[in-house]
Amino acid sequence: MSMRTERGAAGGSVVLLAGIVITAALNYGMGVALAWMLPPGEFGSVGMLINLLLLATSVLAAGFPWALARAVAKAAGAVPEAGDTDPENAAALKARADSTFRAALVGNVGLGLLLAGVFAVVQLGTGAILPGVGVVSTLLAAGAIVLLALGSVLLGALQGSRRFDAIGSSRVLEIGVKVVLALGLVGLVGIGVLGVAVALFVSAAVAAGWAWWSLRDRWPGRGPIAGVRAFAAAVPMAVGTTCFGLMGTLDVLLLGSIGHGAGVTVAVVGVYQAAAILARAPFFVGSALSDAVFPFIAGAPTTADAHRALMVALRWVPLVLVPLQLVLLVTPGSVLDAVLPGGYDSAAGLARVITVGTAGLIVADMLLKALFARGFANAVAARVPIAVGLQLVALFVLVPLFGATGAGWSFAVGTWAATLLLGVFYLARVRPSRVRGATLVRWLVAVGILAAILGGAAVAPRPLDLLLVLVGLAVYAVLAVRTSLIPQRDVAVVRRALAKVTRRG
Repeated sequence: MSMRTERGAAGGSVVLLAGIVITAALNYGMGVALAWMLPPGEFGSVGMLINLLLLATSVLAAGFPWALARAVAKAAGAVPEAGDTDPENAAALKARADSTFRAALVGNVGLGLLLAGVFAVVQLGTGAILPGVGVVSTLLAAGAIVLLALGSVLLGALQGSRRFDAIGSSRVLEIGVKVVLALGLVGLVGIGVLGVAVALFVSAAVAAGWAWWSLRDRWPGRGPIAGVRAFAAAVPMAVGTTCFGLMGTLDVLLLGSIGHGAGVTVAVVGVYQAAAILARAPFFVGSALSDAVFPFIAGAPTTADAHRALMVALRWVPLVLVPLQLVLLVTPGSVLDAVLPGGYDSAAGLARVITVGTAGLIVADMLLKALFARGFANAVAARVPIAVGLQLVALFVLVPLFGATGAGWSFAVGTWAATLLLGVFYLARVRPSRVRGATLVRWLVAVGILAAILGGAAVAPRPLDLLLVLVGLAVYAVLAVRTSLIPQRDVAVVRRALAKVTRRG
């Protein structure tokens, strides 16, 4: 596998999905392992630290990297604008992409330094952002923010270049280093939050270094830096993506402070974080799909072609992600009891609520990236903050009344508000064809059978319930393939990929 390989949408989706399977397994395995190693209170502090860096990643992966990805995709010929076959115009696009690359580096790393400095000053002065996190951990987190700023720009350039192998391997390498260091330092050395902070810093540095190595032949070198226009184009993307990142982290970050008067402790935040780790796992699969099709939505010559590219990713939501989420909706205890220690018994109900919000987050993420790709960043920037505002209102109303469960419902309010606002705008510009009635009936039958089996798992004793969950998912998969819900061409792609893995093994 070459880090310079440029793939199409289908191949890119396979590579990114393979990477996301590995990273999801390692990431959530690490979360579960830390839940076993640390008491709920300390796990709550770790959860807030991880969510802080997740929010920083969302902010820093926002405007500049997405603007860069689009510029690089145009220069690579992904956007067949009039005259792109003209060598002089192609050279102009390449020069524009290089100047945008330089502007993205300066702007994003500068933003990272600003965010890291503000965080360090506030945290060291008051301790209000991450209660109980010490000086060294704070400085390591600040350093990780700067490294994430650099890495986000490099990943944006790789995405625009369609180098999905490099993106996937960078993410796998990052989580691999993080898992080894975090579990080693916490489990063997026993340094808790500090060990996780070290792991986060080192893994961010390794990922940025790998991304640079994969992109070294496309490095722009010295030259002019795109001016105000490039920065201005990044602003609406930054607003939209930052607010989107807030939707996925505000519940964890604010639960303790808003719910303190209602008896919400750091231990409760730890339980909520454990539920969120499992309930939000499908989102990262959906995000990988939308990342893979982004260059092709941006490069589509017509709106109809762009919509077809989006459907390559969006169709997997009902076909694969909804059935997986149905497990946590119907019988969350079957999964949580199998992977979490006894102190997290109350996480089952929270996982059910968070799953509702995650479904909205997946669709909103795909719509957001599709609109970015087609140049509607201003529309996204005008709508997603409204959803975040509704989420904040829900947090301040529901958390004092219902504690952690209120945080889960506020998360659902924000994500589904974003889906509605972005969906209405998208549908006003696209007239998608209707789903065939026969296809809808076949899907409802398959999902209905799965739900019935999961209902039996919900009342079955351990470990029979887990067996029924696996049987239900297997039955659904067979029905989806046999009734052509999953097209044969996609089945063939999976079979070829498995055959390659088998031959290598």
